This record gives sequence, structure tokens and C-alpha cells, in this order.
Amino acid sequence: MRRELLEYLNTRPDLKYYIREKPEWYRKLSRNPFSVSELEEGAKVFYGRTFGQRVDRFHQQLQNFGLLMELISVMGEVKQDDAPFPNDFQPIQDPLNNGE
Repeated sequence: MRRELLEYLNTRPDLKYYIREKPEWYRKLSRNPFSVSELEEGAKVFYGRTFGQRVDRFHQQLQNFGLLMELISVMGEVKQDDAPFPNDFQPIQDPLNNGE
């Protein structure tokens, strides 16, 4: 690989890691060092930095927030009278005190 390209990759550790994960890029960049823009596009997809991936991630976060708010509202509606196990037990009288 060209020295300029190696220096550029040293300034971009994310691209350097991507090349280590996808070693076919070593061959592509050795043959055509001007395909760095293709490398950057592939790295954007790999790291989830494309516009579509960001929109999907934001949409998923909104759904999770909506579910959380719904859960909080349902939990707020439960009252003490609606408790699943009401305290209907009568106190036990102590046989030693003859019911006093």
C-alpha cells in the first residue's frame, strides 16, 4: 500500500479497524489507492452511520420510549384497593392470653 494511504489510515482508526475486519480491502487499495471513497462508504454501512440506519435507530428508540411511558401509565393506575393480594386475614388470637 502507498505511504500516503497508510498515513491517512493512521489518522482514521475506524477505517483501519474496518480494513482489519474486511481484509479484501488490502487488495483493493493496493491495486487502486483512489478507491478510498468506496472504503469510507463501506465503513459507514459497517458502523451503522448511514442516514437510513440512523433513522431506524431513532425510530426504535422512540418506540422503546413509548412503551416505557405506557408501562409507567399502567403502573400509575394500580391503586391500593386494586392490589392483587388484599389484607383479608384476621389477626390470630393468642391462646395463652385467652383471647385478650
